[in-house]
Amino acid sequence: MIKWGIIGAGNIAHRFCKALAFEEDAKLYAIAGRNEEKLLKFKEEYPCEKTYTSFEDLLHDENVDAVYIALPHHMHKEWAVKALQAHKAVLSEKPAVMNAEEMKEIAAVSKKENTLYMEAMKSRFVPAFAKVKEIIEEGKIGEIVSVKAENCFLIPKEMYGKSYHTQPGVGGALLDSGCYCVNWLNAFLKGDPVLKKTYANARNSVDYYIDARLQFENGEGQVIAAFDRRTEAYAEIIGTKGKLYIEHPQRPDVIHLYEEGNETIITLPYIHDDFYGQIHHFDTLLKEDKKESDIMPLADSMRNAYIMDVIRTGFTDYTKQDLKVLEEQEKALSYESFDNEDALILAEKIIELQKEYDRGIALRIVRESDGLVMFQYVMKDKNANNIMYAEGKHNAIKEYGHSSAWVNVAFQTEGFVLKEGVLPSGGAFPIYLKDGTLAASVLLSGLHEGKDHELIIRAISDVQDCEYPDFIKALG
Repeated sequence: MIKWGIIGAGNIAHRFCKALAFEEDAKLYAIAGRNEEKLLKFKEEYPCEKTYTSFEDLLHDENVDAVYIALPHHMHKEWAVKALQAHKAVLSEKPAVMNAEEMKEIAAVSKKENTLYMEAMKSRFVPAFAKVKEIIEEGKIGEIVSVKAENCFLIPKEMYGKSYHTQPGVGGALLDSGCYCVNWLNAFLKGDPVLKKTYANARNSVDYYIDARLQFENGEGQVIAAFDRRTEAYAEIIGTKGKLYIEHPQRPDVIHLYEEGNETIITLPYIHDDFYGQIHHFDTLLKEDKKESDIMPLADSMRNAYIMDVIRTGFTDYTKQDLKVLEEQEKALSYESFDNEDALILAEKIIELQKEYDRGIALRIVRESDGLVMFQYVMKDKNANNIMYAEGKHNAIKEYGHSSAWVNVAFQTEGFVLKEGVLPSGGAFPIYLKDGTLAASVLLSGLHEGKDHELIIRAISDVQDCEYPDFIKALG
């Protein structure tokens, strides 16, 4: 009989216990937490022999065979290492770690102590995940071209900062819901990832929304995760002959296979629930005296962490080189001349490209010589506030001579105090002439995550038929 100890008595520990009850040769033996009253209530619901208000005391209990770490993300590494050093097999809740360096330490300790460690990436242990692998290995969708995974949910704003999910330095959507998405890229894309583009809503070092595009050896990857919106959760794997659409990437149970114009829906229910598979697999490893999982090996936990590290380089940790990229954009997208007809052509292109985005826009083009509004257009889901925001961005150009995106980056890298009325958020772009004259400003509001800036420069590039250096990091 495998005797389990749990470190942490929160909601995830309750879900673990419900699934553990289905295991015939394993049981809950001990629970450790900081609050004795909470532990006693936990014991009433899930009977066990021991409760500990000290994590160390649980690890020193010789009767504990395996430890499930059900703590906030930033505590996983510390207690995984301590448990391994106490020769307790460790199943750690996802994400295993905060970064790849932490995972290296865990892997080294696991091997040194010859003790089993596994990340509880539950999506890998349900029947649908195994079926996806089988379909791909059989070549039904051909060679993989891209893998995309999206997992967004909504945390009410009044709850921000009240749990570790939204606390600076330890929280964020990428680590929480995003790690499941990263797992799909890890499983089916090969080689080291290169970051191609980042969109994010990040405040006080917490990412509330992240849309990261990466290039791998055998295809493109995309991860979308959020706390500030609710969208359909899915993974999509596109191949040269067909594609797979998987519902609920964090706990997949329905697969849509598209091949030769036909759709086949494959429904594969969980065994008991979405937690049971990982627990049963882990217990089997223990019984067979295995020191590593073949489904979620240490190398895959390491790679998950590394991919997330690469994605985080696209967050708002700016450098002076980023300023140079934005300055080069202004030079590359300058005009020989810019008159009313040019303004109309550019506006039409912006409105055309806007159809590719999920929100409407408010657009204004202003001639800088006299402040004349050359063009203005406000879509039905926008209002006067959007024009006000656009003018705040316009003030960034008037005060600093660069795009409001440049001012945003400079504000964070140079540390200067912003002048009153300046809104340092992407969406105001200066139209310079080749001789250096500031001819006009293009002001855009409504898209968020830096897409206002992106839409403007995409449109200018198309109209001018010229290339520009891309800015791959997130812009406010």
